[in-house]
Amino acid sequence: MKIIMLSPFSPYPPDSGGRIRQWELIRYLGCRHDLTLVFFINRGEEKILDGVFKGICSRVEMITHSGDTTPSGTQQLPWPMRAYGVEPMRNMLRNLSSNRFDLLIIDFIYMAQHRAIFDAPAVLHEHNIESSIFRQYSELPNVHETEIAGVRKDALFWKASWMLMRQYENRTWPEFDLRVTVSRLDQEDMDSRCPHGRTLVAENGVNTGEIRMLPISRSKNVLFVGTMNYFPNIDGALFMAQSIMPCIWRIDPGIRLCIAGKNMPRRILDLGADPRIDIINNPPDIRSVAADCSVSVVPLRLGGGTRIKILEAFALGLPVVSTAKGCEGLIVEDGQHLLIRDDPESFAAAVAAAVNDPDLSESLRMNGRRLAEERYDWQKIFESTEKSMLKLAMQV
Repeated sequence: MKIIMLSPFSPYPPDSGGRIRQWELIRYLGCRHDLTLVFFINRGEEKILDGVFKGICSRVEMITHSGDTTPSGTQQLPWPMRAYGVEPMRNMLRNLSSNRFDLLIIDFIYMAQHRAIFDAPAVLHEHNIESSIFRQYSELPNVHETEIAGVRKDALFWKASWMLMRQYENRTWPEFDLRVTVSRLDQEDMDSRCPHGRTLVAENGVNTGEIRMLPISRSKNVLFVGTMNYFPNIDGALFMAQSIMPCIWRIDPGIRLCIAGKNMPRRILDLGADPRIDIINNPPDIRSVAADCSVSVVPLRLGGGTRIKILEAFALGLPVVSTAKGCEGLIVEDGQHLLIRDDPESFAAAVAAAVNDPDLSESLRMNGRRLAEERYDWQKIFESTEKSMLKLAMQV
């Protein structure tokens, strides 16, 4: 099958949830089909991409972001989408469309504005529902004082962005023959708003063949990991450091917090002023950081889709304590695969128990790893998705 796949950003390096999912899908499809990949990059990213797609993609095309978020002809789009409708990208895609592709895959709704360029059955791959995230931003207390996605706006702005994006989703989703979501919750939302076409759930996963369980750690380090230019992760890290850790230290003063991820903003770096909090900015290998920790924490209060960070912790054999929002959409049981707590005091007590109770830690380790292998392995997930896409291409 001849496939073209469009992305709003580079799928490499696979150092965030969205990139990890993209990279695993590209590797899966690339070794089975003729895959053309098109995406935007930021200036300077060309060097790290040199040679990484060799043997995977038959063709790779990149457009460098211009920084212009209000290009001509796209004023009807919600504001975050305007940077992805620039003429250089449109011109490239028009030239590529002269090839006869069997299937078009668009990753994230930001690139859905290019669907009409291609005369091929189309799949929209939604990692989360963007309007839902904007709605959550509009409901934040004191949101006007909070920088999100590089802007500081009031609740009315985020409410307007939510409504505009919702309207755009409602108009755009019916243009796709197949829509892919990562959770049943997102599927139900999409189907309730778009009865046309088909919505398929392809859950997030983890490469259990490449990730080995870490040895048992008796350290008192707990790990928060995330891409730190994504506001739900910033909010989660601040909630952990400012509200949960004081409760933890009242139970066990020896427990330390490690916050690891890329693109740390100043407000996260400043948390390192507390000697009990370690900040690791842009770690080259998160697994080496995890090896020195005994628990993974996911204290998220915002977000969409499902958290790959939980699945990777399961694969590594790292016990997990999460909020209900943090593990939303995953088929997990509290007390068996992880501990689910929402208020700071209960979350703190669960972390202290997971750190200090070897029997509880071992039970969570083994059950989490088993679940990752049996339900959340990428190979199994993409095999089913591939069958649906092949069926779609053959119908045309």
